Amino acid sequence: MLSIQTNVSALNAEYNLNQTSNSLQSTMQQLSSGYRINSAADDAAGLAISEQMTAQIGGLNQASQNAQDGISMIQTADGGLSQIQSMMQRMSDLAVQAASGNNSQTDEANINIELQQLQQEVDSIANTTTFNGTSLLNGSLSGQQRATSYLTSGTPVELTAGSTVGGGSVVAVDVSGAQAGTGYELSSSTNGTVTLAQINSSGVTTGQSETVDLPTTVAAGGSATLNFSQFGISLTVAASGGGGGIDATQLETAFSSSADLTVDVGTAGGAATFQTGANQGQTTNVAFVNATLDASTTQTQMAALYTDLTAFNTAANGTNLTAATTAAGNLITSLNNALNYISSTRATIGAAQDRLQDAISNLGTESDNLSSANSGIVDVDVASSSAQLSQEQVLEQAGVSVLAQANQMPQLALKLLGS
Repeated sequence: MLSIQTNVSALNAEYNLNQTSNSLQSTMQQLSSGYRINSAADDAAGLAISEQMTAQIGGLNQASQNAQDGISMIQTADGGLSQIQSMMQRMSDLAVQAASGNNSQTDEANINIELQQLQQEVDSIANTTTFNGTSLLNGSLSGQQRATSYLTSGTPVELTAGSTVGGGSVVAVDVSGAQAGTGYELSSSTNGTVTLAQINSSGVTTGQSETVDLPTTVAAGGSATLNFSQFGISLTVAASGGGGGIDATQLETAFSSSADLTVDVGTAGGAATFQTGANQGQTTNVAFVNATLDASTTQTQMAALYTDLTAFNTAANGTNLTAATTAAGNLITSLNNALNYISSTRATIGAAQDRLQDAISNLGTESDNLSSANSGIVDVDVASSSAQLSQEQVLEQAGVSVLAQANQMPQLALKLLGS
């Protein structure tokens, strides 16, 4: 219908031109920003998913940095322990020399001078080795974690070597890498596995758990170690009583659900806890040590070494050559024990460093995969959007041309009126 009052053709042309212009604006915004989603209106569901992924990616990247800082902290501690170990090796040489019967009292006194200087320097390094203001080797980050088992029908008892649990006995417990004050629950299944689940103060699982496989058989007189590396806990168990070897059924019985075994890590420990995951509870614990060598030393091997050094100092500055030689012999033994302690400590924190390095690799892979998934949601497909831009530009030009022609249609009505 030809009408003067309402130009339907022009209105349709205007509507389509506006739609094309809006779409063109959106496409140009996407191409200029590089993002397919620039506001919630572009893709509300996609935006919500992307924001969750972005937060997770940020957490993973920060966790990786935390683990790297943890490695630096461990390397600092290991550097100090390496120097302490080197000086203790020299102390061992001097103790062997002092234990020889060809020395005079003056020789013993001269050897003692160097021993005392080395002792003071060992103590100094132990007290001054720090990372970001935190002392690493003077005991402030050390302490033996302990575990207690809560049996359904009994009172809490300390879970140590020799403890009986269900149908088996615990040979050794290592929770030095576990988080202080955190509870865990052990349970077994009939498929030959044992699960360690983290629980809160109310005894409810937090969702964090780790499952390890049981060996099919263990030879008579042997044992099996269940290593829950995610939590820094390992348990070595053996079947109760005599008889042949251990089979999976016996180990399952040792940690059956009916035993209701809970492992609580004591709060006495002071291990450094690194946040090595994007979510709560994803942590790695590293226990540092006490390598001080003075009267306040509480670590067994170092305390024994200090006692023997003090005894040799007294004897070497006295008049009884036999007493000095005997004291030097005792010093050899205590130095060997202390050196073994330092070596074991370095091995432990070295293994923790490897664990953190593995965590960094895993975090990097996880972050890369999430970033790739997030890119598919929010990033613009340049090839597709460029083609769409060309189409919309042609449509906009055509829309302008058609609108111009539609605006001329009322003029045709004037010709019917004889104008």
